[in-house]
Amino acid sequence: MIKKLLLFVIFIITLIVIFISKKNNEIGMADACLCTKILSEDNFIEEQNKMPSVKNCLKSFEDFENAHLECIKTIPFEHPEITIDSLKSI
Repeated sequence: MIKKLLLFVIFIITLIVIFISKKNNEIGMADACLCTKILSEDNFIEEQNKMPSVKNCLKSFEDFENAHLECIKTIPFEHPEITIDSLKSI
């Protein structure tokens, strides 16, 4: 019984460590705007071997356009309400 409990605890700890390590390596969608700025600079992309942040941006978004689209999604935008006055002539 103690062996099963010990194996279960080790298994859970292993899963937690794997989850935390993967979470720290991924760039979040909130960082898409930062990656947009990084990927817009050609000299950053040319020197990506020296800059891990450029590699992470390329791995997460592939290119400027994808990063820009994700950046736009993170900005809250409320559409203005359009009202039509029925008394005005068109």
